[in-house]
Amino acid sequence: MRRRLDIALCEPNSAVNGLLLVTGIPGIGKTHLAKHFIHQQAENKSVKSLVVDTDALASPEGLIGFIGESMGDKDGFAKAAGIDDKVSGARAGVAGLVSGGFTLDAHRPALKFTHMLRATKELPAWRNKVLVLVVDEVQNTDAESASQLRTLHAGEHGCPIFTIAAGLQHSRSTLSRHGTSRMSCCELGLLSHDETVEAIHHGLANVGVDINEDTAEKLANAAMRFPQHVHAHIKAACDVHERRGEVDSPQALEEVLKMGRQARERFYVGRINAIGGEAYTLYPLAEHMANRRLSDLTRPEAESIIGKDTVAAAIEHGVLTKGEHGLLSFGVPSFRSYMIREAAAYRALSDS
Repeated sequence: MRRRLDIALCEPNSAVNGLLLVTGIPGIGKTHLAKHFIHQQAENKSVKSLVVDTDALASPEGLIGFIGESMGDKDGFAKAAGIDDKVSGARAGVAGLVSGGFTLDAHRPALKFTHMLRATKELPAWRNKVLVLVVDEVQNTDAESASQLRTLHAGEHGCPIFTIAAGLQHSRSTLSRHGTSRMSCCELGLLSHDETVEAIHHGLANVGVDINEDTAEKLANAAMRFPQHVHAHIKAACDVHERRGEVDSPQALEEVLKMGRQARERFYVGRINAIGGEAYTLYPLAEHMANRRLSDLTRPEAESIIGKDTVAAAIEHGVLTKGEHGLLSFGVPSFRSYMIREAAAYRALSDS
């Protein structure tokens, strides 16, 4: 990322290596990684940062406002870009565009945004500065927002912008479908056990909490190598340490593990809620996988069990993820185990 940042500062229009795309299952740490990189640059006065989701790409005027605010000159950016609250429609925010012979294309968001951004490039706020812009949830990108994303990354605006896109595993195919063909893709996966132990030690040490190796091992096992769970257990350990003054005793550790388990289950429920359904809609799939001792299965097989619409929603929101040969699975191994347990409990209650 650092090398790409240097390129953006020295060559604003450079599209070397294509768009930088960070992908992975929900909770794996995509946005956290981008924000960590931004945090590392906090003392670099030449770097500004902005994190938005895909919805922000829908409005050129709104995006210019976000960029201007991040660069420290919101009013200057709005004035240079010709944004006027009293003007609407095709001419809004396109100072000089109509007279420039582009009347027929003035309504196109990407073209309008290119001209608006280009109009700001001589502002003092850009001098010796680069904007790191993180666009999150790019799996939700439509054709227009994908065009805006390309404009940001490799447009002819001349402004030093380093764009990082973050999204679920199918983000690459989504962007490709909308015409973004050149991408450098970094797919994040589960941590190793040693990385999990190190992350827990490091995270707690940063807030002045020391734990012994046995405690670290138990927390790492409970976190199941999944970054979201690692953060949950670090937070739980911090909360218990604040109340008890320690974490290593059996009583304190049991409290941490209980809080971590509750956080894991809240995460699983949140993933179910994201697809707009109830947990029981996925129980038949979990039961089928448990009975057949499967970790993954084909999409047609999944659709025959829980229906095409449910499968599509589960993929869209990362509840089910695509692996090798297009096979589907619950992306987080601990999520699969949770669903199998819940399905068994639901079945027992229904049969009683």
